[in-house]
Amino acid sequence: MKRLIFAIVVCAALTDVCATEVIDTFETVDNPNQWGWTSINGGFYIVQPTGGNPGGWLDSDVGYKTDHPNLTSVPPVGTALKTALASGELVSASFDFQRLDAGSCFPQYDLPSTFALEFIDLHSDPGGSVIEAHVNGDASPTDVSSWQTVFFSIPSQATDVPDGWMLNYPPEMTYTWQDMMHNIDGIRFFSISPDDITYSSCWRLGADNVIVSYGDSVFADGFESTGG
Repeated sequence: MKRLIFAIVVCAALTDVCATEVIDTFETVDNPNQWGWTSINGGFYIVQPTGGNPGGWLDSDVGYKTDHPNLTSVPPVGTALKTALASGELVSASFDFQRLDAGSCFPQYDLPSTFALEFIDLHSDPGGSVIEAHVNGDASPTDVSSWQTVFFSIPSQATDVPDGWMLNYPPEMTYTWQDMMHNIDGIRFFSISPDDITYSSCWRLGADNVIVSYGDSVFADGFESTGG
């Protein structure tokens, strides 16, 4: 049976605590949450029908060139992911990642770094600046790799900026962690930390099984893992 992009409700065993998962599996050419491998030139992706983890997957294609490769979604109004990001109750985010051979494109990047999760607020600053929060996670591969799952827990109910997270906003604004949690327009998974000073390099990257979970924060207590 082919898997589609959907939202499901997951309940902790023997409790009434539930979370909803928004899952993108790329089993069809549809991409309603508009995930893409982005750079300063926009978003790039090809939905490949085979070779994912399993089945379909999102391919950056050869020739994707950027200094901080990232998988980004700014979901349209009415999508399941838009509802999740606006909930103020994010629990976790994960995706399956693969680094593939970028062919003869030069240069290619082989310095150590980490994955990172970032949220972006595109509308709260009257001056038009992007407000962002990010956290670094596990080490990312420095060469061609097999599929791996990258997981981040999200302390959305924290009253202050949680340990390990960075919140960047214009100095003239008064802006809190809770402001971010209730004003998220987009989400990014970096394969090179945004804190790293890098250079524009050639990549070919794959993504599959993107899962964003939201709901009662108690649900996260029994399922926390690495990545912040």
